[in-house]
Formats: sequence, structure tokens, C-alpha cells
Amino acid sequence: MAVDHPTSSTAPPTNTTTLSTHLRTHIPISYLTLPSQWLDTYASFVRSNASQVSQLESALRSLQYIIPGRFHETPIISEFLHTFLALLTAYHTHLLPSPSPPSPGTRYQRFWEVTSSAYGRCAALLRTVQYTQLLCEMFAKRAGERVRWRVVVVLELVKAVLRLCMGRASGGRSVIGTGVGDDKQKRVVDDEAASTPDVGWDGIGNGPGETEWKMPRTGMKLPPMPSNSGMSGESITDFLGKRVLRADEIKSAKRLVRKIASVQGQLAEIMWILRPVVYALALQRCQGYKRDWRPWALGLAMEIASRQLAKKDVREGVFGGVRGLTGVEREELKRRGWSMVWWGMRGAFYENVTRQWIQGFAGKLKGKPLLDMVGVIVEDYDYLWDDYYFSTATI
Repeated sequence: MAVDHPTSSTAPPTNTTTLSTHLRTHIPISYLTLPSQWLDTYASFVRSNASQVSQLESALRSLQYIIPGRFHETPIISEFLHTFLALLTAYHTHLLPSPSPPSPGTRYQRFWEVTSSAYGRCAALLRTVQYTQLLCEMFAKRAGERVRWRVVVVLELVKAVLRLCMGRASGGRSVIGTGVGDDKQKRVVDDEAASTPDVGWDGIGNGPGETEWKMPRTGMKLPPMPSNSGMSGESITDFLGKRVLRADEIKSAKRLVRKIASVQGQLAEIMWILRPVVYALALQRCQGYKRDWRPWALGLAMEIASRQLAKKDVREGVFGGVRGLTGVEREELKRRGWSMVWWGMRGAFYENVTRQWIQGFAGKLKGKPLLDMVGVIVEDYDYLWDDYYFSTATI
């Protein structure tokens, strides 16, 4: 007589479960935490050796003005080095604090990155795309012009979507520049700080015989007023004048950029964001003929229309017009205006007009002492301006 053996009610373990159990059993936990430990160790090293790190960055950064375009057979290598140094510098700037209070524009960016996680992620991804876009175009060009222009359009579309999300997350405000390429931010250097004895918050040392004054109500300590002998002839009036707070410095970060309420203001911002996408699509259709004026005229027309609508919105929606804007808004408006100069280095205008001027200028410098090196560098950058779209991208 056959006897039925009882079967287990639990299902047999799947391959995924078996694999995860095997990894947890055989791989030590310390191995899994190694990447985070390495990052923490590197961050501690950068903070404790800020002077050496800054000097190394400066030395490597000075080479970037000579490297691009010099090796025509290996442009990807030079651009990879440029991108790597840019990302490394940005990471070091994030680790090392600034010795002076942040600018209003930086304070505005940090406020929204902390307040809105979506804004922070989009801003970080946008900076990364801006740093690596030229390198991606170089890799794509090796697969052919058709693949290259597809990658260009996709990258421009990604940046446009990120900017639209940032504007949405900030409550319908203008998207301020991300500061990509601005590597001149000052940092705290521990060695210099250690060599300066008893330095106050304003950078004035407390020498012998000088005592701090403690405010009776708040308990805050204020440094002593400097004397003329200790300030190299600087009067107290000049000393105080340098420390006058401006309106943007005492405003809350949220009020540094106004909300765009009018339809024409919103249309101007959307046109400014979508202009690179439309321009890249137009160039993709005319990729076989660089001297075609239609893509260049379309892109320039969109940017001019966006700027005129923005100016009209400011005149009608802001009391006092441009003077009523905050310093952050005026700086962004000025930056967008200067970026239009790059239209002289793009598309048909560059192929038909600017290129002849640049080649003629570089040719006149050949054979002359010292100036010959300048001509070689100009020719090297001409190689990038002629062959790659993102070499003249401004947003």
C-alpha cells in the first residue's frame, strides 16, 4: 500500500532569492560599503589638503587652453580630460566651503535645491549634461553624422525638459544659469587659515590689546574696530563702506527672483528654453549643407523674440522696469543678452563670414615671435567651432 508523504506548503526558492542569499552569505558587509568609505576618505583628504588640491587644479586647468583641438587624431582624449577636470573641480567646489558669504545667485540656487528635491535633482543632472555634452557628441560622431545629430537633439531635449521642470518646481520663476564653467569660486584653505592667528568673521585679526565687545541682549561678539595704523592708512569710513549690506543680501532667497505671472513672460521663458531644441532640429534637417541660412535665422529669430517679450513683461509687470528687478534677475538678463554674441560663431554665419576672419587673423600671426603661439591656439579652437555643435552652446 502506497503511503503519501506530506509535501511542504512553502514554495521552492527562486533563482533570484538563492542568488541574493548566496551574496549576503559569502560577501562580507565591509566589501559592500567600500564605495561609500572611499568617498568619505577622499572627501576628508580634499578638506584637509585644500591648498594642494587647488594648486593642482590650477596647474591642470591652465593646460586646457592649449589641449583642445591640438591632436586632430585624438580629440576625444583631450575632451575627456577637459570633462573629467571640470567634473572634478565641481565636486571639489561642493566639498570645500567659500570663505565669504555666498552671492545672491548662489543663495537662490541653494535655497531651491534644499527646499525642492525635484529642483535639486534636475539642477544636478543639468550640470552633468552640460559638462559632458561635447564629449558625448564626439563619441556619437564616430558612428556617423546621422547618429551624431540624433544625440545632439536628444541632449538638447533633455536639457529643455530639465529646465521646464526646474521652472515648475520653483513656482513659475525664470531658470537661473547653473554656473557651469565658473571655476573661479574662492575656497577656504586650511593652511592659510592656520597661519593667520585669531582671525575674526570679518577677516580682521585681534591683536594684542584689542578686545571683542559682547552685545548684551543677543550675546553676539563683535570684533574691535580697526585703527588707521593697522589698516595701512584705510579710514574707518572706508572700512565700514566695504561692509554695507545691499538689498539683495538681506532679502529672503525666495524673493530674489519673481514669479512670472503674465502670458507674454511665460511665453518668453518657454521660447528661450525651447530655442536650442528647435535650432538643433533645423540643423539636423540641413546637416548636409552648413551654409544654409535657414536654421541660423530661425534660431536667432526665436531668441530675439524671447528677449523682446521678456523686456515687455518687465516694463509692464515690474514697478520701475529694469531698475525694479533684483540683482539676480538683472544679472541673468545681462547674461542672456551677452550669449547672443555667440550667434556670430554658429551655423551659416560662421561658415560664410566669421570663419574667413578667424583664418585670416591666425594667418597674419604666423611667423611672428610669441604671437605665432596665439595663432596656433586660435586655429585649434577653430577646429572645434567648425566640427562640433556644442562647442558654441551657451545654455
